[in-house]
Amino acid sequence: MSRIDNILTTLGTNNSSQIATAVLAGFKMIFLPIATATDKTASPEQKTYTIIRDIIMEGLALITYIGVTGQIQKHATAPICRAYFKSKAKKLESTGILTPEELDTLRNVDAKKLKMAGEDYLNRLSPNRKKLPAEVSQYIEKLNKIIEKLEGESEKPLKQSLETFVSGLKKNIPNDSVEKVAKEVGKVEVLKPLKAFCNTRIALSQLSVWILAVAIIPPLCNAIIAPIMKKFSPKTDDIEDKKPVEQPLNSNPVVQPYNTILRRDEAVTSFRNRYINYSTGMRV
Repeated sequence: MSRIDNILTTLGTNNSSQIATAVLAGFKMIFLPIATATDKTASPEQKTYTIIRDIIMEGLALITYIGVTGQIQKHATAPICRAYFKSKAKKLESTGILTPEELDTLRNVDAKKLKMAGEDYLNRLSPNRKKLPAEVSQYIEKLNKIIEKLEGESEKPLKQSLETFVSGLKKNIPNDSVEKVAKEVGKVEVLKPLKAFCNTRIALSQLSVWILAVAIIPPLCNAIIAPIMKKFSPKTDDIEDKKPVEQPLNSNPVVQPYNTILRRDEAVTSFRNRYINYSTGMRV
């Protein structure tokens, strides 16, 4: 039951795109063949061909969505988050809000610990959730405190800082006001580690699903299905030779009126249109 619980929990809580896409592919893999099998207008050969083609195609799509997208999320999410925090640290260098140590922490986020904490968060409702190491929890808490400090610094509205700046101009003492406004404008919103991990994971899921659906799976299916489906292609009926139509002999030829004598080219064209090639049954 624990495995079933894990599957149901994943389907119910995971908002990654490949889950919905894979479920849709599995649905089509089951119900498209059923719909084809009940089609009374198709021949048995056509039904066999279509059913086998749909099962193989949707099965390939299902495996690709789950396998490829999952691997991309697994190996690319944490490094992208690390790059995200590094870029934020660069923008915060000139604000003076964070200490050099805090900036260094953002510049060198531990991708391994972030990955462990992010996956633990995603599996928080799983009955088989493993306990997260204390050092990982402490590290994530340290990052959270740095970001909370940034959030606390940005609580003052920009409007108040601008009003202070304007009043400072009137009193000819703008230096302090300018510094405050510069800090306020220079502040950068930074997502907390687990939120950044989840957002990045969702974005990677959507991007990889679109690329797979548009550029990868169609040619992959064609390359794999084409050789297999040759064995199941419905045989086309041989074209029977058409028997020449026997023209009834007219013992009394029709006499053309005097004023409707055909010219030579018209007579030749008319003859060719009426002539039948008895070996192919086609007009020449």
